[in-house]
Amino acid sequence: MHKRRPWLRGFGMMLLAVLLVATLIVGVVATTVGIQASHEQPEPPVTLTTTIRARTLSDDVGGQLMAFPHATVAVPAEGTVTRAGIAVSASLEEGGVVGVVDERPILLMQGAVPMWRTLALGMHGEDVRQLQASLARLGYAIYDDSGSYGDSTALAMNQYLTALGYEAVNASDEPVKADDWKQTAVPKQQLVFAPATPVQAATTCGVAGQSVAGDLCILETMEREYAIAFSAADVPDAGALEGARLSIPISGETVHGTVGKPYDRSRQSGVKADDSAKSSQTEGAANSTGSEDNRIYLHVDNIDVAKLQAASAAIDAGNIRGTATRMQGVPDAPTVESIALRTDGAKTWVLTNDGRHVDVETGLCVQGICEISGNSLADGTVVVLPAPDGGTEGKGTGDE
Repeated sequence: MHKRRPWLRGFGMMLLAVLLVATLIVGVVATTVGIQASHEQPEPPVTLTTTIRARTLSDDVGGQLMAFPHATVAVPAEGTVTRAGIAVSASLEEGGVVGVVDERPILLMQGAVPMWRTLALGMHGEDVRQLQASLARLGYAIYDDSGSYGDSTALAMNQYLTALGYEAVNASDEPVKADDWKQTAVPKQQLVFAPATPVQAATTCGVAGQSVAGDLCILETMEREYAIAFSAADVPDAGALEGARLSIPISGETVHGTVGKPYDRSRQSGVKADDSAKSSQTEGAANSTGSEDNRIYLHVDNIDVAKLQAASAAIDAGNIRGTATRMQGVPDAPTVESIALRTDGAKTWVLTNDGRHVDVETGLCVQGICEISGNSLADGTVVVLPAPDGGTEGKGTGDE
């Protein structure tokens, strides 16, 4: 019987360990080489495509609908307010009292010509005619010639003041005795004419004890006119939009009109240009002039004003926007992304997914989408996009 030598067992175990380590090293090296080789191989190119779609393109620009008083009127006064006048946003009908200064009422009547002088017996003019027309609407009989301040005009004015609880005065602003009613006059600052009535107060028309030397308050006609404000960046040429179709969504329906000429917010009488468009819009720059807030204001024409008036609260809050259509495309025309269009000299063409080169004519282009016409370019046709580097077609897949 042979005895196993101990050194042989130790040698065998050592040899086995060496073989295991060598196998592990070879595996790691092979794996690393394989990974590097895979990284060095270029990825197969994948063609980027898009699809022709039938649609109606529209070159639109959006803006904010705004309401402005048809006119604003300053109420001049000098003295001490002895009774509180109408409060801000309060409305006033023709014949009402705007405010009271030195216990003399400031009366509201309708007329296009501002109150520029004291009216008294023997005077003639359009301002007298306006006064007579207002007194007649208030129910007083006028027998004088239109535009001539005579006895019946003086009597009507005397009776009107008495009915309001104020005494009449003469041209020298002195009280008139009962039997001297023919001397009844209308001092310059006792009457304010507004182009239309009723009006509402844009500012409070006096607080008792207040001293005033200038404008007591500003009145706005309740009659509104409408404009739409566009960003000057979107509409660099205001005239280019004149006559464009305007669509305004209101209360679940779309109201249509047209874009008019530039709206001049400084034209309203009695106020400075930077205050003339004051309205109840809450948007930050709504009361600035177009040059100050970088917006262009254009009239809204040919629209159902009654529907706009019904949405006055939303308009005043700045929540109504409109869309003007500068240009309308062909209905349901084939369209494609502009990046799919290729040029070859004077020709424009597209490459279809099946390798066809199709010459096309382009029409309206809006925001990277263009109308095209060409043979066999129906809705759903797949076209290949040029490679970004100008070489082989781009990697990845796409569809607009």
